[in-house]
Amino acid sequence: MEDDWSFYLCKVNDRLASIYLNLGLRQEAPLLGKNWLLWVWVYFKQPRPDGLSSSNEAPVLFKIEDKLNEQMRSQFGAILSGRITTKGRREFYFYGEHNDCLEDCVTSALGTFNDYQFDCGSQQDATWNQYLSVLYPSEEELQKMKNRNVLDALEREGDIHTAVRQVSHWVYFQMLDQRDRFLKDAIQLGYREGNHLSSSHELRPLGIIIHRDQAVTSDLIDEAVIELFRLVTHHGAEYDGWETSVEKP
Repeated sequence: MEDDWSFYLCKVNDRLASIYLNLGLRQEAPLLGKNWLLWVWVYFKQPRPDGLSSSNEAPVLFKIEDKLNEQMRSQFGAILSGRITTKGRREFYFYGEHNDCLEDCVTSALGTFNDYQFDCGSQQDATWNQYLSVLYPSEEELQKMKNRNVLDALEREGDIHTAVRQVSHWVYFQMLDQRDRFLKDAIQLGYREGNHLSSSHELRPLGIIIHRDQAVTSDLIDEAVIELFRLVTHHGAEYDGWETSVEKP
């Protein structure tokens, strides 16, 4: 299992939240023998007005996380699946082999941070519902996270995101008429037909590349990809990402 940590912003109980999780667990969840959900909530001393953590407090929060990881792994064979930052606290969610003496373990882990208040608890979660249904992003949020990865790669190359350029998208289908109907709708959104592709994928062997000229600022590319993703889903197809050129000054 490879770690693949990433984050996204969303609303949890109508409050802004930052969810940071190990996407790499998705293919193997639930892990055999780790049936106990162990949660620890640590309350900030200097939360931002929106309830997220401040940059001033971040270093000590990372130290707390490291200590919790060490203690939870040692005592419960636990693995951190993710955390939620919201409402002036950081919620850590571990999966472990048992829950014996959880409060004692957390108290020990936070011994050098005794000015921080915490709550903790546990419950059986053999299906990993907290990870799969709460922490794990929706399909649309996952697309936005992938967008951010592409934008980060472009930025490392010196890209100017506000520059208009050709952006290409890959889509795969099961049947020809399905592809034709999709293409008709995509053209209405300003896309141009590109190369037709073949794939070894049994369910969707027919592909197409479509192009549209636009800037790739975060808001604009998210808007474009989510609109296209919904259209692809409507036609029963599979969206397979986008790419573009690096535009420098």
